[in-house]
Amino acid sequence: MYLEAFTTFLSELTDTRQSAKITYPLEDILFVTLCGVIAGAEGWSEIRDYADGHLDWFQQHGYLSDGVPVDDTIARTISRRNTSHP
Repeated sequence: MYLEAFTTFLSELTDTRQSAKITYPLEDILFVTLCGVIAGAEGWSEIRDYADGHLDWFQQHGYLSDGVPVDDTIARTISRRNTSHP
């Protein structure tokens, strides 16, 4: 797999969240969301369920070291992304 390409691309995105309040890295949330949607997840809770069901795999590949964020955190983080800027 080309996980390094995803990691490189996602790590270059600007995270505008307040650093003191960040528990889950932006690239983790974006990658989990991408994987969940590709797998057929149709909402924030289904993305969270997908991540929870595949937590061991994500952690083996360096993602979700702090566990799976709740669906509200996923939704809030994705919703705040400014799609006109990297």
